[in-house]
Amino acid sequence: MTIQEGRLEALLAQINSGHATEALTELGQLLEQLPENPALLGLRAEALRLSGRFAEAVEAFKLAAEKGAGARNWLAAGILLAAMRTTDDALQCLLKAHAEAPDNDEVLDALITTCFNANRQHEGIEFARLQLTVSLNPRLLTHAALLLQSNDCYEESSNAFKKILQLAPEDPAVIGAALVPARFTCDWDWIEALQQKIGTWYDQAAFDLPQEYPLTHLTWCPDEARNLGVTQTYVKRMVPAVAPIATPVATSRPGKRIRVGYVSCDFRNHATMHLMAGLLESHDRERFEVFAYDYSAFDVSEYRQRFINAVEHHVAIDAMSDQQAAERIAADQLDILFDLKLYTGGSRPGILAYRPASLQVAYLGYPGSAANTDIDYIVSDRFVTPDSSTPHYSEAFCRLPHSYQCNDRKRGAAAAPTTRAANGLPDDKVVFGAFNQSYKIDRTSFSVWLRVLAEVPDSVLWLLGQCDAAIANLTHHAQLAGIDPQRLIFAPFAMPQDHLARLQLADAVLDTLVCNGHTTTSDALWASVPVITSRGKHFCSRVSESLLNAIELPELVGADHDDMVRIGKRIGTDADYRMALRDKVAANRLTTPLFDTLRFTRNFETAIELMTRQHRIGVKGEHIDVPDGGPVEPTPVVEPALDTCALPLQEPYPACPLCEGASTTLGYANCTAHPLWHEPLPPTIEWMQCPSCGHVHNRHYWTEAGLAEVFRNANASQLAQSSGYHDSKRAIWSPVVDKVAGLLGGFQAVVSPANRPVWLDVGCGDGALVMTAGDYGFSALGLDARAETVNQIQNLGFKALQHDFMTLQVEVVLDVLSMMDVLEHMPYPLEALRKAAQVLRPGGVIVISLPDLTSSSWKIMDAENANPYWLEIEHFHNFSRDRLIALLKDSGFTVVDFAIPNRYKAQMELYAVRR
Repeated sequence: MTIQEGRLEALLAQINSGHATEALTELGQLLEQLPENPALLGLRAEALRLSGRFAEAVEAFKLAAEKGAGARNWLAAGILLAAMRTTDDALQCLLKAHAEAPDNDEVLDALITTCFNANRQHEGIEFARLQLTVSLNPRLLTHAALLLQSNDCYEESSNAFKKILQLAPEDPAVIGAALVPARFTCDWDWIEALQQKIGTWYDQAAFDLPQEYPLTHLTWCPDEARNLGVTQTYVKRMVPAVAPIATPVATSRPGKRIRVGYVSCDFRNHATMHLMAGLLESHDRERFEVFAYDYSAFDVSEYRQRFINAVEHHVAIDAMSDQQAAERIAADQLDILFDLKLYTGGSRPGILAYRPASLQVAYLGYPGSAANTDIDYIVSDRFVTPDSSTPHYSEAFCRLPHSYQCNDRKRGAAAAPTTRAANGLPDDKVVFGAFNQSYKIDRTSFSVWLRVLAEVPDSVLWLLGQCDAAIANLTHHAQLAGIDPQRLIFAPFAMPQDHLARLQLADAVLDTLVCNGHTTTSDALWASVPVITSRGKHFCSRVSESLLNAIELPELVGADHDDMVRIGKRIGTDADYRMALRDKVAANRLTTPLFDTLRFTRNFETAIELMTRQHRIGVKGEHIDVPDGGPVEPTPVVEPALDTCALPLQEPYPACPLCEGASTTLGYANCTAHPLWHEPLPPTIEWMQCPSCGHVHNRHYWTEAGLAEVFRNANASQLAQSSGYHDSKRAIWSPVVDKVAGLLGGFQAVVSPANRPVWLDVGCGDGALVMTAGDYGFSALGLDARAETVNQIQNLGFKALQHDFMTLQVEVVLDVLSMMDVLEHMPYPLEALRKAAQVLRPGGVIVISLPDLTSSSWKIMDAENANPYWLEIEHFHNFSRDRLIALLKDSGFTVVDFAIPNRYKAQMELYAVRR
């Protein structure tokens, strides 16, 4: 059968004219005769899409593409899947489109925007770079340049915009976008030229032309009226106008807890959780029921674990559309919902557009007005939102009594600093720190800092070296101002605790003035370092004033820039005052409201009660000033004195830990020769064997006090690494990683940018396996109970977490789990294997290595009476190969490979696949 000439064009016209549903009938009839016709399949897919049958349309586009209808069908399927937040499937389709049309700029743009919108920007770098070489479309090129900026490629992105503006020199949207990466480079002539053009449009109230992102705008423009105008146009442009979801009217529920929801993508190792962890943990569970709606990127940090443990209801919404997420939130019938992102990176304001809660509040993330009727209140304070700000906010203020910013009292105290010399700082100079990111450093702020340096000749400025371009430009501007460039010292990024430690080396910190330090200012004050700022004109230029008043240091807030220079000069030239001020910060840190998490939480809860009460009685638009409840006495916890002699060091197994059979004594071993043995540890190990299953195990396992005693004298220097040591370990682990990659489908499956397999190494030790897996392309994470090992791995830039596997909340489905020389240390290994089956995906791989008590090597060592494993005080079990295989089978695994490694004597290595 053939299709009549012109019929395809007629069907396409019918579909595009709003009659897609009617066209489906004829398309179905034609496809019965020509079921594999690419053109008909493509038209049917488009008709399904325009009929709103998106899931069916995806499958139809895939089928059309497979039958040769062209890359545009893979593209259409990928775009639909991305809109449905099925990111992995979307990227797979888009990669197929890219393979068929490698230079198609629409396909490249879809890859770039999908990676960007899913917070997986690193996966789009090469697509963005390719786009900059193939496209001439300024809009698409802008997306590519912004993705590079989001990956910290600031100079590369800024240079790309200079070329894009040659194609579209007067395009307001391109100029607005170009300002973002430019500000990271501190190229102020270029930045100010862009800002002047943007300001000309704003003078004419044409706020929609530059299409600025609201947060970007706030960080350079302190005019609240313009801030509101820019944000209002963003909301009209980007936040969908949708019908609210029907939600029950909030009514008083005597005796029932207030239902509080938080929505964010930063429930992880991020500044938001650095501040909020203590608040979430301190909520009064008798009065408040806490829900968290989470679309965070995968993270296994300690902050992530604290978050999971702190909230009563954790709901993952990352794979839901905005409407689906809103419907899920509405089902919980919240009394109040807090958006912790609003218009900051990775935000999803479209969720709150559906009004999933009848009372919706902005808090913490976005320092400005929502400009949006979907938000009823902003939680703030009287410094960041004085009464004069009222005309520039669409929402009402709920002002906390000290500072709006929560802080975590449980955050580890700053470790003792190293030396100034180790950080490239002079011992005999006053050190002024400035650790805000380079995009916050404007010409005026830097000029004030240089004036302070000029007034304090024996001083240096210690800055964050964010990118080479910023370092070069700041050095150049210092030189132009007559300041020796050698007085500028640039520091690399550091892990949070390492940064807190080095911060203490500064004598004072100088603030950025249009966008103050937020978490950055809190960091310095927590490290007992004074912060010098001046009064600002909008929310984000008043944050440091808010924090300094909450720690009772208003003398560090200058009335203007000249006053800020005066404060800096006094600190720099008066050593006695400098010392007294430092002591005051240290003393106030734990006696004033700023870091009093319990006091803050009770005041925040009062704010929740006042907002919900006003909402229930129909009061709208009235500001709330929350009264201070005063210091809160924490519930005393009496900790018994730790007496290891009085605490039990061991607990006996009541039966076989695998099958609960009645084990009998196999023999005894004197363990006093073990390097970890010392008094008061027991001198012998009683080994048992279960007649029912044959398992060999220790009569006892160590309690927490026992483990602490076992490792009390462990030599931390044993964990030290060198490049030669690591290379040797890398060679040892490479065959393991290679075999795992093969079981997952080969190297191509590992390096796929759309879906990097996740590998969790339990008991990661020196991290060599984690690093080797990372070298292969896995998203590798280490897990260990020892802080020193985890710290060393993190300091090298790899992911590791100090935690117990059995209590770890694993929120992502793992592809690989390794337990190398670990299972024999776990009191109940069957439970560990069952948990492993829960967290691994079907087809995922588990790798286990440990000694094999039935191996020839074991038997020879026994015959020579030289078997060290009987003396091993850290081992609770000795396994045979057959027993371990049976355990894996019972836990849901199929053993697929076996190896005899040479890492330790008598060792075996088993590879199993999750059924």
